[in-house]
Amino acid sequence: MSAKPYLLLDAGGTLLFMDQDYLSRLADRHGLQVEAERFYEQHFRLIHWFDTYVRTHRRFLSRPSEPYSQILLRLVGLSEEAAEQAAQVAEARHEQENLWGFTFPWVRETLDRLQSEGYRMSVVSNSDGRVEQELHDLEMRGYFERVYDSEVVGVRKPEPGIYEMALKDLGLQPEEALFIGDMFYIDIWGANQVGIPGLHLDPLGLYEGWPGTRIRDLRQLPGWLKEYAKAPEQFEMLPLRDFALLW
Repeated sequence: MSAKPYLLLDAGGTLLFMDQDYLSRLADRHGLQVEAERFYEQHFRLIHWFDTYVRTHRRFLSRPSEPYSQILLRLVGLSEEAAEQAAQVAEARHEQENLWGFTFPWVRETLDRLQSEGYRMSVVSNSDGRVEQELHDLEMRGYFERVYDSEVVGVRKPEPGIYEMALKDLGLQPEEALFIGDMFYIDIWGANQVGIPGLHLDPLGLYEGWPGTRIRDLRQLPGWLKEYAKAPEQFEMLPLRDFALLW
């Protein structure tokens, strides 16, 4: 990896998050008071459960039959019936107004800092065709040279094609880039398969002892990049290059 890599960032769970305030209000309507922050926490617990399954079985799960919002609402304590009812409302709203249109102030602050330090950035996301608009609406689109939305480009992570498309489009060699994302076997494995180093986000510290290099969230990225530039040999950046999966 180069000393000043081109930053390829995941969107959902990295830059954008499901509107946790809305989900908290929705749970309250069904008789459960839940602090909004718990949805952030449960997102990463769910991702860890998924990654643990993949690590154990060496294959990906099929797509769940219930919506993501329903799973989160169950995880914070709603009954099966209440979670299903609440999720129907959430999904109807999501069709009209993307519920992944939420971010934290520290995301923008970090992007400001990275941009001021001269880092070039693009987004590579498994999305539904709306991620670029969400970045526009949140006044974040200007940080990124390109946005690769799987629904728009026709290929999803971890398929090599979406990473290869970004590399070719941006005129990069794999070792000149760094992929940052929250899903170990979607973001990092996919990037590693085409030779792109990966930095995994682990806000809850759930991946202790797993291979690779990780930080808690984007707030640590500028400092980590400085540490990497000083001693790159200390960091394992291609932990899944030779990890075989059935999918």
